[in-house]
Amino acid sequence: MTTRQTYLYASFFALIIVLANYTVQFPINEWLTYGAIMYPFSFLITDVLSERYNKAQTLKVVRIGVVLAIIPTLLVADGRIAFASIVTFFLIQQLDVVIFHVLKARFSSLWWLRNNGSTLTSQFFDTSLFFILAFAGTMPADVLVKLIIGDYLVKVVLALLDTPFFYLFAIKLQNRKISQV
Repeated sequence: MTTRQTYLYASFFALIIVLANYTVQFPINEWLTYGAIMYPFSFLITDVLSERYNKAQTLKVVRIGVVLAIIPTLLVADGRIAFASIVTFFLIQQLDVVIFHVLKARFSSLWWLRNNGSTLTSQFFDTSLFFILAFAGTMPADVLVKLIIGDYLVKVVLALLDTPFFYLFAIKLQNRKISQV
């Protein structure tokens, strides 16, 4: 991955983080926020990058993306949301990359397993940690649990729906490039 590509991908990550941090402040209903719709795209990008590049390169993109997102996040989100988001994104995206690469090494032909397995596992921890850090003590526990469940269920659906896009961008196009060489 070139330096230019690294910063381009990292900038895209930062944009997703900032948009998700802004939109998570607006509930759709008692089970869901708009942030749940935006944030899963970061996992698709992480998985596509993990398929194409090695773990160290992908982690570098994630870490730079977090750094690039700090100031804009502080400008668009409440301090607790900003803190929770940056910490959660930094920790959980790295977890996603590690799980993806473990699954890729162990089950190399099962591309759908590494895509969905890493994302669904990471999204569970991401959703739980984010909502606890951002909203614990500011709302009743039952509301917090409903938001965690609602956001996670939407993320599960979106993760499963993004599987064909992962296949297209990470598997099909990659195989096409290899066959053209």
